Amino acid sequence: MYILRWKDNPSMPKGLVYEGVQTEPIEYSGGSAAQSSVLQCFDELLGVKHEDKSRAFLTCMRSYMPPAHRKLIQDISVQPSLRDFVQQQANEYLNKAFDVCVSKLLAFRSYHINVVSRFITVPAARARQLRKNSQDSEGEIVSRAPTSLEERGTGGSGIMTFLKTVRDKTEVIFLPQRSQNDR
Repeated sequence: MYILRWKDNPSMPKGLVYEGVQTEPIEYSGGSAAQSSVLQCFDELLGVKHEDKSRAFLTCMRSYMPPAHRKLIQDISVQPSLRDFVQQQANEYLNKAFDVCVSKLLAFRSYHINVVSRFITVPAARARQLRKNSQDSEGEIVSRAPTSLEERGTGGSGIMTFLKTVRDKTEVIFLPQRSQNDR
């Protein structure tokens, strides 16, 4: 249950009270790769431009990072991207090296989609189907299981839409291939 969120969670609409710590409910997003400063640094460095909704979610997730990590991402974001630099150099080797970096980030994002599908989306769909079709004791147990991950990820995002959008925005930063005449 450590990865579940209680921010924007219909099971806990007011958040969670930490008894002995605070009297008011607190809302936190669950664990999310979007909280990784490494991934967000790569995005800023390579020049990945996310859609407004994805960018807003990623920016919100920065509040879970150490302050120095947030500052590093901000500092990188105000500089020209590596993509811009590589394009200005018009160097075939730099272009290839840049595209290798992009392909590795893209491969990670595709792998992440597979992991989330296997361990979150598919089990949630199975549980939903069991709840719908089962009248026996197994269905009773499943009906009491949390449903919060069926549509949204551990961090609270619309899980597959978000992950695929982020992956697709990564894919578009590959450098245009130059023809022999352009060299």
